[in-house]
Amino acid sequence: MSNNESSFITDKEYIRGVIRKSTLSHEHKEEGQPSLQYLTPMTNVQVEFWQNFQANGGKILRCHNRQDRLKFLKMLAEDQQYNVVLNTHNNLCPDLEQAQMNYVNAISVNMPIDAVVVLSTLLVARTGSIGFTQPVARFVSMRNIAKDVIVISRMGDIVPDFESALVRNEKFAKEAGVEFVTPTVLPKTDGKEVRTPQQPRYILLLLDENPPQHA
Repeated sequence: MSNNESSFITDKEYIRGVIRKSTLSHEHKEEGQPSLQYLTPMTNVQVEFWQNFQANGGKILRCHNRQDRLKFLKMLAEDQQYNVVLNTHNNLCPDLEQAQMNYVNAISVNMPIDAVVVLSTLLVARTGSIGFTQPVARFVSMRNIAKDVIVISRMGDIVPDFESALVRNEKFAKEAGVEFVTPTVLPKTDGKEVRTPQQPRYILLLLDENPPQHA
């Protein structure tokens, strides 16, 4: 991505799947996940998330304020030349308009799109995963939508593990369920990443500030 490529912190799949609230019970613990008592304790959840997200193949653009976020959105619009972007949250419309992104708020089943922009208030440090809580009536899954998934989140939304994420979602978002997605290291052809809706690139615009939670 021209000389802006250095702005990315390149962040392999570790866990995938949809986890519902029932996973809070010990009887329905996610298969393949070791008990927390056997895992190395985390000294810094933010550092842990950054390292694991990087190892998974995700990319981070660190934003110190909303102007930084707008700058990176505009950079993506210019560098990637997106034809159509799906916007999943109405309150992002002003930002996408300022970034001059050609966006739509809904798509037909077979409509091709280049990127999707989504908010996340759940970032899981242990696995470098992203939690999506938008109403399932509108989007069944965040997978297989576009070759680029642009996620907007805050540093304060990083939690240690899945259980913490589900407890946080129950307290604040009160959604019916959460889908957790972990980025995947993408294959390369001639030194360039091959991105498809089945294997998208996850770009995280991470706001490094300390506003009230879920403002």
